[in-house]
Amino acid sequence: MDSLSRVVVGSAVGALIGAVLLAAVEGRFNPAQADQVYLRCDVSGVDGTIWEITLDEEAGKAWVYKPEFRSSTEYPATFTSEQVRFGKELPYTGSYLSNVLDRSTGALTSDIRGLAAPPLTASCELQAKTTPMA
Repeated sequence: MDSLSRVVVGSAVGALIGAVLLAAVEGRFNPAQADQVYLRCDVSGVDGTIWEITLDEEAGKAWVYKPEFRSSTEYPATFTSEQVRFGKELPYTGSYLSNVLDRSTGALTSDIRGLAAPPLTASCELQAKTTPMA
């Protein structure tokens, strides 16, 4: 093998090793971010209210941040290839808040079982985000 071939092969191997090390370091320092998905949802029927939703399939959790209230709520979540379901029983009411996100369309339905109120619907889009929502 001549010296030019060695340089080319050495450079390619060096670049590959560098890429693997960079990926390992990035994964080590940002493990949660790699597994989380951030959505921005426009909720109809509530004056164009926006909800920001963070989904973490590995942790089995969802967080809903409502900017107008500056509050975030954590929910247990189940994930299938078709949808994400998250919700919980509401204190003192006996009602259950149920949220269902259609993974293929981004449609979100939020319903409180046990109350006479109609369900809320939203259209959700992926949102680029580098830090988890509060």
